[in-house]
Amino acid sequence: MYAKASTTLAIEAQWVFRQITIDMHQDVSDQDRLLDESNTAFGGLGQTLKQSYGRMSRMVSTRHKRQLCYYVAITVILFFVIYWGSGIVSRFSKDEGQQGEQDI
Repeated sequence: MYAKASTTLAIEAQWVFRQITIDMHQDVSDQDRLLDESNTAFGGLGQTLKQSYGRMSRMVSTRHKRQLCYYVAITVILFFVIYWGSGIVSRFSKDEGQQGEQDI
């Protein structure tokens, strides 16, 4: 009876280990495919950035176009500074309102 139980247990253990191995192989295959897709996507992004840099270099080759580029850059930077600053102001006003409620 003990020999039959141990044989059955050994067969079940082999089946479990086989399933684990199959699952691990499937997971590795999925991760490999994901890495290949990511490499393709980021490779295309690098090429796009290279082309954009080339166009930007040609655009700022003359004086007037260079000034326009500076104006656009300053405008974008100011937008982000104001956007970030408005977030700070709204946080401070919320904190002051909460402190006033706690004092009551």
